[in-house]
Amino acid sequence: MTTTENPTPRKARSMQVRSAAARASIKLREYDNKPVPQWLRDVAAGKDSAPPAASR
Repeated sequence: MTTTENPTPRKARSMQVRSAAARASIKLREYDNKPVPQWLRDVAAGKDSAPPAASR
């Protein structure tokens, strides 16, 4: 990267990483014939979504 290029904003980069991880997780679940939750599909699509709260 040169000094004239603008670095990618941290939040945008973080969302790219989350989306990539979600896409990989979806592929694994589909390969194993397991259901894929909608929130995971939303994250893969780039929507700012959070998983449901964990139950105790």
